Amino acid sequence: MKVSLLLFIILITSAISLVTARHESRKLVNELENERNRSTKIQEHKRKLVAEQSTLKSPERVERFAEKKLKMRQPNSEDIILLSPSLEGGKR
Repeated sequence: MKVSLLLFIILITSAISLVTARHESRKLVNELENERNRSTKIQEHKRKLVAEQSTLKSPERVERFAEKKLKMRQPNSEDIILLSPSLEGGKR
């Protein structure tokens, strides 16, 4: 009688441990899947940011910005002054 009661307790304990382990395993698999989804979203966001960055720093955009917002323009040939180098290394 004592042996069968002991075996029954061991069986119940083992069954509860199995259910607990399966529950934890499913919970961890779910967390892993959530983190993978989050990683995918972060990578997608990074790709968008890199594309946006390359668009923002394109030479054509910078030139348009300089012309429209900063009122800059390309110099005419009469606006350009050529300086000859000094013989004393820049001292006058």
